[in-house]
Amino acid sequence: MDKIQLKSIIAVVLLSFCVSLQAQILQPASWNYGVSKQIFTVGEEVELIFKVELDESWHLYSNIQNYELGPLPTVFEFEPNESYKLVGGVKPMGYKTKFDDVFEVKVNYFEHTAEFRQKVKILSKTPVIKGYYEYQVCTTVDGKCILGDDEFEFTIETTN
Repeated sequence: MDKIQLKSIIAVVLLSFCVSLQAQILQPASWNYGVSKQIFTVGEEVELIFKVELDESWHLYSNIQNYELGPLPTVFEFEPNESYKLVGGVKPMGYKTKFDDVFEVKVNYFEHTAEFRQKVKILSKTPVIKGYYEYQVCTTVDGKCILGDDEFEFTIETTN
């Protein structure tokens, strides 16, 4: 192998390495979910719990907002299914409120951690509850914002 071929191979490897570093996606929000207890009976209510860990200096906008134009709120969508019934809406737990200078509105947001809860009535044996969520997180350092989304699935164990 001559020097030109070796230099070409090294250049391609270095370029690939740089491109892969640039392609890494920033993910300042880590989502987990669970249920309020492990086993239920048909007819009982369960709370679905969504927990979010946020990187330092990042915040997440709540699903409950009082503006028409502003940062994108968190949204939850549940696939309709006859095995369960939503009871009320998704409740944000422990959010903060502040005036946002960019949008000139009051916003509800979370720092460090976030929690959302949705009550569901179990209508049949072992329901599977599916859906997705969308959200926006922004950093307080330079104002950078990132949109995110993912799907969720809960399999509820029943005793009857």
